[in-house]
Amino acid sequence: MEHRNFTRVSYCECASVKHDDQAFFGDIENVSLQGLFIKTPQKVPINTPVEITVYFSQSSSMYLNANVVRCEDTGLGIQISKMDVNSFVHLRNAVSMHCNDQDILMRETFKVTSCIH
Repeated sequence: MEHRNFTRVSYCECASVKHDDQAFFGDIENVSLQGLFIKTPQKVPINTPVEITVYFSQSSSMYLNANVVRCEDTGLGIQISKMDVNSFVHLRNAVSMHCNDQDILMRETFKVTSCIH
């Protein structure tokens, strides 16, 4: 069984992925405070830096700088490297809604503070 360092929860939102001069859309399958999995047929090489935008509504989005850590036929595994405070709040709220152990979530929050700018 795969060991995860962060609580992962199901999450259904649309996201755009931008790398080099290309951009495409996909659907988020799950998120954690450290990363997300985006369902897409697009292929992006592992270790490629990407910019992710998650669209909640026309007036609300979350912006993440990240790296591709997994590329599968069904989508991309993304590890977050940098995010602004507002994006972190959105992300933490999304994980918190589905996480029953708030103590674990608080410990995970402290682990990711270095990527919040």
